[in-house]
Amino acid sequence: MESNNPTSPLPSEFFPSPAQTPLSDHHRPRVVVVAYDHSLYGDAVIAKAIKLDMLRPTDDIRILHILNQTDYKNLFSPMVSSGGTSGYVREDDIDSTLSQVADAFMFEVIQALRKIGFNNIQSEILRGDPKESVIDYCRIAKPKFLITGSRGLGAIKRAVMGSVSSHLAKHCPCPVLVVKIDHSEIEARKEMNEKKNAKFADVLGILLH
Repeated sequence: MESNNPTSPLPSEFFPSPAQTPLSDHHRPRVVVVAYDHSLYGDAVIAKAIKLDMLRPTDDIRILHILNQTDYKNLFSPMVSSGGTSGYVREDDIDSTLSQVADAFMFEVIQALRKIGFNNIQSEILRGDPKESVIDYCRIAKPKFLITGSRGLGAIKRAVMGSVSSHLAKHCPCPVLVVKIDHSEIEARKEMNEKKNAKFADVLGILLH
């Protein structure tokens, strides 16, 4: 996928540099699951988790995104055409297009994290209800803990909003760290989000042609 990606990657400073990992942790990687959406809120959660040393370069990180078809359709609604107009997404092509866009976005997020030293990292894209899908995944992966946000502000809200995080904290089989993001932290992500939106436009343009 790297060699076939003609668009410019996310900038190297998209996430902050991690804290120096204690030598005693180098041979004991923790499995950490991150519930993620593609909003600037979701990016702020990862950035804050890195700053607070919740995510370390030595961790075995699984970034888990639940592909919620309804939310993605809302995101694509201005670009959807039932008649197949050039430059728009046809209704019957939405499913495959959504999967490709999600794959491309997750690839870019992982690449941005690898640039700052996170090498043991992978993405998991699942379809289904965010609450139950995350819980089921954690039962299988048995992570040290799950990181999620307290609410969602993007077009894909349901992946990390308050009611979901509360449900996860109550029912998840592992400890759940709920990262609270304040207004100033959201504002700080807006410039980066503009770059991400440009990336989205590039990927979508390629998929439509």
